[in-house]
Amino acid sequence: MTAPDDDHGTQSPAGRRAPAFGKSLTAWSLVALVIGLTAGILLHGSTAPWVSTLADALNPLGQLWVRALQMTVVPLVVTQLLAAMMGPERDRSIGALGGKALLLFVAMLIAAALFTILIAAPLVSLYPADPDTAASLRAGVAVPASALQAAQEKTSLGGWLVGLVPDNIFAAAVAGELLPLLLFSVLFGLAASQLPAAPRAQLATTFRALADSMLILIRWILVATPLGVLVLTFRLTLGVGLSAAGFFTAFVVLTSGMLLLCTALLYPLSALLGRTSLREFARAVAPAQLVAVSTRSSLAALPALIEGARDHLRLSGRMTGFVLPLSASVFKLNRTISSSVKVLFLAHVFGVPLGPGALATFVATVLILSFSALGVPGGGGVRSLAAYVAAGIPVEAYLIMEAVDTIPDIFKTLLNVTGDMSVATILSRGERGRLGAVVPAK
Repeated sequence: MTAPDDDHGTQSPAGRRAPAFGKSLTAWSLVALVIGLTAGILLHGSTAPWVSTLADALNPLGQLWVRALQMTVVPLVVTQLLAAMMGPERDRSIGALGGKALLLFVAMLIAAALFTILIAAPLVSLYPADPDTAASLRAGVAVPASALQAAQEKTSLGGWLVGLVPDNIFAAAVAGELLPLLLFSVLFGLAASQLPAAPRAQLATTFRALADSMLILIRWILVATPLGVLVLTFRLTLGVGLSAAGFFTAFVVLTSGMLLLCTALLYPLSALLGRTSLREFARAVAPAQLVAVSTRSSLAALPALIEGARDHLRLSGRMTGFVLPLSASVFKLNRTISSSVKVLFLAHVFGVPLGPGALATFVATVLILSFSALGVPGGGGVRSLAAYVAAGIPVEAYLIMEAVDTIPDIFKTLLNVTGDMSVATILSRGERGRLGAVVPAK
């Protein structure tokens, strides 16, 4: 969330470089995070009228901030991608880069699943499962008809592929369906790159100006990050508090712990494979992480991701304009981690035998579904239920865990956003190698 440095050559419309405010903004955002969490926990369960009045008064401010961030996502993605494709690096194959990104997505998802199963399975077995408790929990859940219908649906790869080509691109934009928009933008960029030199240069200048204008708008919105973080974290902890115990606590702690562990492992992995330093990677991803934990939306964190990648890691336009939007759209690293923990935990508590074949099928299904999950709170939705039912998990058990998914969802988004930056950093390895050195610290 810092302003560009002089070597970026980016200036304000008035011809002056925008003032740097990243360090102070991050510091104030951290302070706001602590204040919001503390106040929400202390006031949780309070019956004082002023508490609910305060929460209701603050809620519109948080919603306005989130909507302002979400408002920029579609134009940011399209303009950044087209500017990257039509810019000086247009001779580099976007298609090849997209292929590499997808292969890296799949590799990281599979590795995360294997790591999670290896670590979480013995930890889950330590939890003392009580058949009577499981039976009472199951009996207390009313299963919606929509959930039962979703449980009978099978994952269709063909249906997912057809969904990549919308019948109305404007409707897809209104719905915030980034993956179809990315596909359309890539095809449009490839077509525009075949134009004669003069009109192609005009389009490149236009796209670059639009992309720079979007970044200026995003900087204006990010100024309100501390306020947005404070309001959203206060509302979250005010409603959840620390009331979860027993069955729910065990699940929340195990899932959150695995997500945090995998998030921490991304730092040395990105530094090693991306040829950067731990310090620079941490500085680059920190602003986006703050947005992630307060909004629980990886799409809302995309503007801060692009800012951090540009200003701290000096990533190219191909990385910020294509890889990061693609990653934020389809790459949900948490899915094979959180889903593996959930299926292992539920199978243990409800006495469901889960063999290697069933577990492998479950991971493969979740991996496919992860590419169509939205980067917003609850983006996976009830569609994931089919994978659990296919593994033998009762529908009621899945619905029970949905009630306490708010807390792990924070760490899911944190991991997703960190994974997005990690992918872009790793894929920029070749560019960093040509530069011959790690980007120096500011």
